[in-house]
Amino acid sequence: MSTTGPYAGIKVLDFGQVMAAPYAGMLLADLGADVVKIESPSGDATRNYTPPDVGGESPYYLFVNRNKRGIAIDLKSEDGRAAILAMAKTADVVIENFRAGAMDRLGIGYETLKERNSRLIYAAVSGYGRTGPFANKAGYDPIAQAESGLMSMCGDPDGPPTRIGISVIDMITGTFATQAISAALYARRDTGAGQYIEANLFATAANMLGNFGAQSLMVGDNPRRAGSGSQAAQPAGVYPSADGEFMLTIGNEGMYQRFCENVIERPDMAGDARFATNAQRLVNKSALTEELNAVFATRSNAKWLERMNAHGIPAGEISSVHDALNSPMAEATNLVAMAPHTTLGELKTMMPSFRLSGTPVRDPVGAPVLGEHTREVLRDWAGFADGRIDAMVATGVAVADPVG
Repeated sequence: MSTTGPYAGIKVLDFGQVMAAPYAGMLLADLGADVVKIESPSGDATRNYTPPDVGGESPYYLFVNRNKRGIAIDLKSEDGRAAILAMAKTADVVIENFRAGAMDRLGIGYETLKERNSRLIYAAVSGYGRTGPFANKAGYDPIAQAESGLMSMCGDPDGPPTRIGISVIDMITGTFATQAISAALYARRDTGAGQYIEANLFATAANMLGNFGAQSLMVGDNPRRAGSGSQAAQPAGVYPSADGEFMLTIGNEGMYQRFCENVIERPDMAGDARFATNAQRLVNKSALTEELNAVFATRSNAKWLERMNAHGIPAGEISSVHDALNSPMAEATNLVAMAPHTTLGELKTMMPSFRLSGTPVRDPVGAPVLGEHTREVLRDWAGFADGRIDAMVATGVAVADPVG
């Protein structure tokens, strides 16, 4: 159990599976909360998300379950339900992403737990919320991207809609859930009462439309995809150089003036009526891109990026995942750290992207192996006697002692 971080002393029961809900639990654990991941005796599905693997373990599971303790119990059993009810009496937070009604059918839903602990904050993460026409429909990140309009904004203008290549909606839904949990913990200081929280993938994905969603609501239009470029500012996008390609985004008129005069040494392009204002550059994007491609073909990536950095023009090389995580910036921001794992030794893991000077995030610990902390959690948190735990393990209701 962590003793450092702003949430040291906060106790969390994490029933989350796959990504969105476990991501919320991971963020709370990073901030010092004692997060207990609750799995069935067969384990979270992501334990089998291989290849690739690290010593037989799934990188997916290892990532999203760092800094947690783990127990494996059958929630459909009498002892499993009793363990949850006992732990919930002193828990601060419950996180779950089962189908609507599943926790109630198990006898451990919000109303039941609330009767035992009025201070409990219960966060339900789902694909579509717990009410409405899709409440019982399974929710997945790619489907939320499609249904929310987000996918219609991604990809080349003349190509098909494209999914964002990572489970970004899962992770942001988990982040939003963590934000709501944090707000509920803050409110509880004054009210003394917990509350029920919902976060869902569809609403998260729709919120990620940002200014384009607002534009559609206010103007009534239907924004479309612009590839790697921008519908709001030009020049912006991926441009080829003499030996590679880079991403460029120019966000205001002063920046465009500096770019023309000092970077590409084409002051005539600043005065060209087709390109004189951002609105005109958007209308004449094809002509602007043709002019710039001819200019950029004359120098290497490194030379163009050097010039742009010198004059405050936002531009960057397009890195691979491996190169980005091993870059000087990753080192300078302490993005990667070593986390001890019970069976795999020291593993590299990403640290949170934020920093707190007075209450720093905890030093990372590897994700639990299946049932690693079953005995200690059931004994110390649920108050179960050793004999009862032995019987649960013997009958297969719980998994414990997985590494001897």
